[in-house]
Amino acid sequence: MNNAAKQGGTADINPFQDLGFMYSRALTDPDGHIWEPFWMDPAAIPTE
Repeated sequence: MNNAAKQGGTADINPFQDLGFMYSRALTDPDGHIWEPFWMDPAAIPTE
């Protein structure tokens, strides 16, 4: 994410979230597009 700022974007436009089973961050690219990559642990999905 720090590379976003080095390339002309803005890193962490919203507070990042770390919920243990899910992690997300938000950034803008140099054109102003918002990107919000996230990761979610598939093992955290409840099974019936």
